[in-house]
Amino acid sequence: MAKVELIKLFKTYNKKIKALEDINLTIEDGQFFVLLGPSGAGKTTTLRCIAGLEKIDSGDVLFDDENITHDQPASRDVSFVFQQYSLYPHYTVYENLAFPLKSPMRKLPEEEIKNKVEKIAEMLKITNKLKNKATELSGGEMQRVAIGRALVREPNIYLMDEPLSSLDAKLRETLRVELKNIQLNLNATILYVTHDQAEATTLADKIGVLKEGKIVQIGTPEEIYENPNSIYVSQRLGSPKINILPGSLFKLNNIAKIGLRPENIELGNGPYEGKVISTENLGSETVVAINFQDNEILASIQGIYKSSINEKINFDINTNKVLKFDNGDQRIYER
Repeated sequence: MAKVELIKLFKTYNKKIKALEDINLTIEDGQFFVLLGPSGAGKTTTLRCIAGLEKIDSGDVLFDDENITHDQPASRDVSFVFQQYSLYPHYTVYENLAFPLKSPMRKLPEEEIKNKVEKIAEMLKITNKLKNKATELSGGEMQRVAIGRALVREPNIYLMDEPLSSLDAKLRETLRVELKNIQLNLNATILYVTHDQAEATTLADKIGVLKEGKIVQIGTPEEIYENPNSIYVSQRLGSPKINILPGSLFKLNNIAKIGLRPENIELGNGPYEGKVISTENLGSETVVAINFQDNEILASIQGIYKSSINEKINFDINTNKVLKFDNGDQRIYER
């Protein structure tokens, strides 16, 4: 594995569309780094620049302090897992997993290939599928094979482009846990891109938030959640979503906007009175939407909370947890 650095990376398409702008990023050896952002933010382009599949306009790509900016893709020794499975359909699972190891550049003996394939198959719980053709697998099994085909290589870095997004929610949850455990067991360096906040928070050692080709904040999941530097970043993590409200609503007249997490609102008591718009019982918590002075506020409370539409409800806010923003949507930090 390797430490990977991107230094002042710029990439444009058709000489006018800015895909990446001044990207500076360090992924430490053995780190699980997640790039988080909506479609079009530049996530996939970043992966492709590292892999050498896109020619950058300017900047440098370093592996363990060695500049590989102009190296061919084949010589960079990276593994790429795509959103779609991209398996060889008429190969068996074993043959798909073994394929990257049979490159003439590697010259590995058959016994070593067999050991590596069986080790990864066991980690991914597909040992009993090794003799199956790829066409005989379920969607979840195919994606396990696609991930396994990358893991078996032991490259400088694993590049993963939303590999779980096409799976159902329960399977995504299962594979997230397995993927994190495998990364820890292999001490693998992974750059993983997603727009899914649950993937980002459960997988990442560090998160880089992308907006329109720029990295706007880097930090641990906790730092990004608790100390976002802008409204944009604050909205990347958190479910239910953060409340963005005018500062004047709670008599913060010198503050343009505030961010208020739903869990930092106490229902039942307090100086503020609103009306219930809706309640959503999620089992472990209930999300209550409140109309307060023509603003909708989401509050979450542990367990089941029963109320009726248009019922009056009192609430209070945790003032220590209020995030303050200026007119440019940037965070205002207290001195």
